Amino acid sequence: MVKLRSIFEMVPNTWGIKFETREKAHDFYQESIKYYEETLGPITVNNDTWYIGTKLSDEEFKTKIIELLDKLNIPKDQYTISKTEIGKFWMPEA
Repeated sequence: MVKLRSIFEMVPNTWGIKFETREKAHDFYQESIKYYEETLGPITVNNDTWYIGTKLSDEEFKTKIIELLDKLNIPKDQYTISKTEIGKFWMPEA
């Protein structure tokens, strides 16, 4: 029997990391782009938010993003982390 991968295994979850200002979002992005691309997944910066498409589990992603933001000395009160609906598809129940 051939097993097909679920669409949810192939489509990454997208998380938003919102910063105080547009300038801070873009400055922090420039400092950390290589790490993001290799470890967390592709990133898009739009206004004051980073959008990261990742295939990591929720807990693994949160742990890694907080570790990175701590390494960059970004205070916890200067960003919020939330999972978005980008990349999610409606799947009818069986």
